[in-house]
Amino acid sequence: MLATVCAALVFTLSVFAASPVLHEQLHHATGASDDGCAVVLFANGVSVPLAAPVLPPPSADWREQPYLTSVEVLRNSPRYLQLPGRGPPAA
Repeated sequence: MLATVCAALVFTLSVFAASPVLHEQLHHATGASDDGCAVVLFANGVSVPLAAPVLPPPSADWREQPYLTSVEVLRNSPRYLQLPGRGPPAA
């Protein structure tokens, strides 16, 4: 339900941002100006005046990764240790 509402909101804002006539009719209906208009903010994007977080660079030390080696190759155990002596009965 939330995804449908969000998709409808994005579609509506896209239509009003793409059509100047519809956008102008929206402002005539409400009597508002373009300052802080959701359609204008959606069309132009919003820049947040916050500083980007600075991440420390990765360590420059090279470390050899230890490789695990298997001493013995492990196989799956067979389903039957001995094959069945007879087949199914003949009908």
